[in-house]
Amino acid sequence: MAEASGNKIRLIVVTPYKTFYDGMVSIITIPSTDGEIGIMSGHDPLVVALKPGICRINIDGEIKRFTSSEGYAEIGRHQALIVCNSAEWPEEISVARILKSYKDASGRMEDEKRQNKEEGVQITSDATNMLGRAKARIHLIELEGSEAQKSRLESHANDLTGD
Repeated sequence: MAEASGNKIRLIVVTPYKTFYDGMVSIITIPSTDGEIGIMSGHDPLVVALKPGICRINIDGEIKRFTSSEGYAEIGRHQALIVCNSAEWPEEISVARILKSYKDASGRMEDEKRQNKEEGVQITSDATNMLGRAKARIHLIELEGSEAQKSRLESHANDLTGD
């Protein structure tokens, strides 16, 4: 396994389907359940739960962003391992899939809220994570998406706000 060189730390991001990223970075920022965490070489060992959101990495002064789903991160002094259900670069995100996911997640949350009032059913973390993933993808498109992605998202803004 490669050791960190200089002020860099090795970042490995894996999903059930592939190794999404494996390389040396200067800084990693991840969306933990306790808030955003920044990681650099030499960080004290730590394991944290991740919530759906945007991860930022600094590679030789260039900032890159990707979405990650729920999962966990295992951080060591010279390596950080992120294990999550999905991870995507902005160009890999389908606006059509965002719209469907957002609509499905919102509907599921509403159903569970209604059941909660009627039967005392709790809102599941699945519904919360599903909505979180959709919101993270939307935000990443707003920040880093192509003009075509941004335009398509903008044209469907009413579908996302319910207006």
